[in-house]
Amino acid sequence: MKYEFYAGSYGKKEEESIVKFSLDGETGQIERIYGWKGVENPSWLLLNAGKDMLYAVEELEPEGRVCAFAVEEKGLRFVNSVSTKGAAPCHISMDGREETLFVSNYAGGSLAVCRLEASGRISEVMELIQHEGHGVNPLRQEGPHIHFTKVSGREIFTVDLGVDNVFIYEQEEEGRLKDTGKRIVFPAGEGPRHLEFHPEKPGLLYGVCELGNKLGFFREKGGEYHLEALLSTVPENFSGSSKAAAIRIGGGRLLVSNRGYDSLAVFTLDEGGIPKSGQIVPTGGKSPRDFEIFGNLVVTANQDSDELRILKLDEATGALGHTGISVPMVRPVCICRV
Repeated sequence: MKYEFYAGSYGKKEEESIVKFSLDGETGQIERIYGWKGVENPSWLLLNAGKDMLYAVEELEPEGRVCAFAVEEKGLRFVNSVSTKGAAPCHISMDGREETLFVSNYAGGSLAVCRLEASGRISEVMELIQHEGHGVNPLRQEGPHIHFTKVSGREIFTVDLGVDNVFIYEQEEEGRLKDTGKRIVFPAGEGPRHLEFHPEKPGLLYGVCELGNKLGFFREKGGEYHLEALLSTVPENFSGSSKAAAIRIGGGRLLVSNRGYDSLAVFTLDEGGIPKSGQIVPTGGKSPRDFEIFGNLVVTANQDSDELRILKLDEATGALGHTGISVPMVRPVCICRV
């Protein structure tokens, strides 16, 4: 089986900062299809359901942008871009009707809500939600830092690393967001970054903590999410500097990437969806900021070694191992499957 995906990067405008690749699901061989220049720091990419529009942040300060591209046979065609009204946008999600984009301004601590036109073109920001507060880490939690949003029906789960909370908003008919007042609370100083829901068991939520290098497991009861487990993503005796990054679920396993202790932590999920610690496998590259699971293959975006590397999950044992296959790319940090 052949897979295709886009990779975003911390590339400059004159570099190929967005590249499309194909991946052979049998051999693990990876090939470049085309690259695109002209956008700076597209550190998060999002493809619509029809696969004919690609959206990218430009992670810039003091004010970032979000861009729209039409996907054409021979490459991307720039459509438009708008300011996110905040600093260092790092993530994009979309509502189910594909009428609204939610853009996380990390450094600005705000969430930009953008209307999409029927053509896929981005309208100006119609609402900017500004978070307030700080956490216990004076270097990383001096203020709010919105890192990620997860859309579940009409609910928007907004992860704030700076205040150790996930804010739950409800999307109203006109597209604007209403604060429900509900929060998912992480232990102080853990710094939540990204979330995943269990794909088959409603009410189970997993959150990766960048600052604490932890995986938080939550269960919903009576409309509230309660922390049931907090598991390390690095060896217990590790004393160096590391930051957890991406989280993905596939094949009954949950994987988390570590930057610093450059590795993937592999957790098994039992029949009840409870995570159990397993392997921690070096990626072979530096700073795996993102990765994606394609069948039994895992593609890692190793930012500081300028490469994508391919790992493979053994279908019989579940062990993650190296294929020896890699491909160069300038500072890759995001993988968006087609």
